[in-house]
Amino acid sequence: MRQIFFATVVFFAFGTALATEPSLVSDKELSLGGIALDDTEAVVLRKLGEPRRTTDTGEFLNIRMDYHGLTVWLGEGRRVGEVLSTLKQHCTPAGICPGMSFAKAKEKYGPPLVADREDGIFMEYPSSLSACWLQIAVSKGIVKSVRAECQP
Repeated sequence: MRQIFFATVVFFAFGTALATEPSLVSDKELSLGGIALDDTEAVVLRKLGEPRRTTDTGEFLNIRMDYHGLTVWLGEGRRVGEVLSTLKQHCTPAGICPGMSFAKAKEKYGPPLVADREDGIFMEYPSSLSACWLQIAVSKGIVKSVRAECQP
């Protein structure tokens, strides 16, 4: 009985020691192509101009603004609640962009939280100051998209 208890304690201690906490990012990293979470619609329009298409989604983030390789969702107060980049022209302030090796993102940010979500598996970096995060879609070691979003 003592051996089983000891083995269980060693197993959990060893497993905990191997578990890696995800790295955190600052809120300033929750920006893509110069558009940050909580920016106003006026800021988006001043920086990017008129979108190719604007859609009323009928959801919590009710306005979707589509630009070439960048999608911006606005919510309450017409403020940015989510930003998605799919082109290398729209990067984080640290220079993480679609099309680059995910190894570079890991080198810059550290180990991610691996999130298995209904629409895929993502590498995520929670914010150190808010209920927001950076979400990176990766395929074959290459960043496919980068998203900044918050929990509503």
